[in-house]
Amino acid sequence: MKKILILAAAVFALVGCAIEDRPEIYINDDSYTVSSQGGELIIPVTSTGIDNVVVRYQHDRDNWEIDSETGDMTPKQGWVKIVKVINDYQPTRDLALWTSGIQIEVEPNTTGVERTAHITAYSFTKEDTVTIKQGF
Repeated sequence: MKKILILAAAVFALVGCAIEDRPEIYINDDSYTVSSQGGELIIPVTSTGIDNVVVRYQHDRDNWEIDSETGDMTPKQGWVKIVKVINDYQPTRDLALWTSGIQIEVEPNTTGVERTAHITAYSFTKEDTVTIKQGF
């Protein structure tokens, strides 16, 4: 009988300490500064899985090529390229939380001005953003 009571107490203790499963995403740093030469960078992310990654630029000149004669706008290939999302799966609960990485490639900055991009990573309904700054 004593063993059953100890087992029951252990089960109740485990149930009381259960981790609530909810989506999470956290980019470990708020911003990174990249040299004007550009290069590759891996951004560490702790999450319940990265569903999507979006790059937004600070200025319209980084998003659009504008025809000086007609004013027509054509989307530019951005100066920050998502190479891949690196998953390092080590489940710790039903809705697993693990460390991933976003590998990016930054082109050299020949514009003569500092430029800024924002990379947003999504996990289910959660998101977090990191800023990429590049000098000239």
